[in-house]
Amino acid sequence: MMSDREVWLKAWDVVRTHGALESAPVVATLLDILGDDPHHSDWARVAAAVDAINEGVLQ
Repeated sequence: MMSDREVWLKAWDVVRTHGALESAPVVATLLDILGDDPHHSDWARVAAAVDAINEGVLQ
């Protein structure tokens, strides 16, 4: 399982690489960033962090 810091760093990687994910497949993007076998809860945490970054909301 990822630490909170790792989650935010991965989320920034997603945003930096694909922006708001409007044109990139979300699952493929997360697999590229998280690796082949991400922990189930890491998916949700990274996705929520990406949403927060794209909305400009700090948690």
